[in-house]
Amino acid sequence: MRVTNSMMSNAVTGYLMRQSEELYKVREQISSQKKINRPSDDPTGMRNVLDYRNKIATVDQYLDNLARGTTRLETTEITLDVVDDLIGVVREISQQQGNGTTQSRLFAADQVRDLADQVVDLANTKSGHNYMFSGHKTDRPAFGHVVEVSGGTAGDLEFGLAAIATNVTIEVMDESGLVIDTITPAGGTDGVNTVVWSPAIPPADGIYKFTVTASNAGGDVVDYATYNGDTGTVRVIMGENSELTINADGREIFAPAGQGDTFEVMADLITALENDDTAAINALTQQLDVVRTQVSEFRAASAPKIYQLETTENFWANYKAKLEQFLAKTENVDLNEAAMRLNQLDLAYQSTIATAARIIQTSLVNFLK
Repeated sequence: MRVTNSMMSNAVTGYLMRQSEELYKVREQISSQKKINRPSDDPTGMRNVLDYRNKIATVDQYLDNLARGTTRLETTEITLDVVDDLIGVVREISQQQGNGTTQSRLFAADQVRDLADQVVDLANTKSGHNYMFSGHKTDRPAFGHVVEVSGGTAGDLEFGLAAIATNVTIEVMDESGLVIDTITPAGGTDGVNTVVWSPAIPPADGIYKFTVTASNAGGDVVDYATYNGDTGTVRVIMGENSELTINADGREIFAPAGQGDTFEVMADLITALENDDTAAINALTQQLDVVRTQVSEFRAASAPKIYQLETTENFWANYKAKLEQFLAKTENVDLNEAAMRLNQLDLAYQSTIATAARIIQTSLVNFLK
């Protein structure tokens, strides 16, 4: 077969192009520090890379869930630790005032009122912008005097009273504290009261606060906070088929059904102290023990959950580290090896150019011969 200059030129040019492509590929690997920069570089390897990245993204989501769950439980524990201390102080006051004087009991009533307000504030602890103990109704405080207007319809006004009241005045306020409506129901009962609110002109949709002023022939009647949330719980997704339920229903902590209502007990104690009622004070001291026990029981039930979240978080952190190692082994380039490969290719490329220059010398004289 006759080998022409054109055939030699095409062969050398094709070889040089292939070498150039190899040089470009190695330079790109060194620049990106990745040996797979596109699927065509290694289809099987790219499939493995995408699989590892998807798994790492999933693990990152689990780790984020676990971190938020742990933070929530730790915040709950810190909050309830302070609540437990405050209830303990209220109990000490109650026990001491079992043998107190009329004057000391009036002073103690003011102390208990302040402590009760602090417990309400703690029960309305937020995590970010959401109330922690309101179930799924995280846009409103768990305990207090609030009412919702939704779709132009006002909700009922719910509040607690420590005694029967013959005179009750309710003032609903907007965000600025301006009174937008005043309701005067026909008295109130001892315990939880519900009053229908039918404003002449329903205000804009939203959550509104209200105050309660109540009295009877004996004087002022103490009102107390009721639960505004629902029974919703928070679930932490820990794995593909694993989740942990975290309590978010503040009623189970502060006012469980059939047990002591923390805020009602303290309101009753304030009333007993103001009325100089020794028998009631002694009875309420025991009720405070019940209230404190239910808080402690909830804390005890939460402790294993914190341990479970931390253990699971450690597992996923270790698993993620392994995945990252596999990903790096599949995707990352060995820079030393790549540098050596680049030198070899560059030398071969230069040698090919030099050889081609000697073999292919097409001039007018060559063609005339």
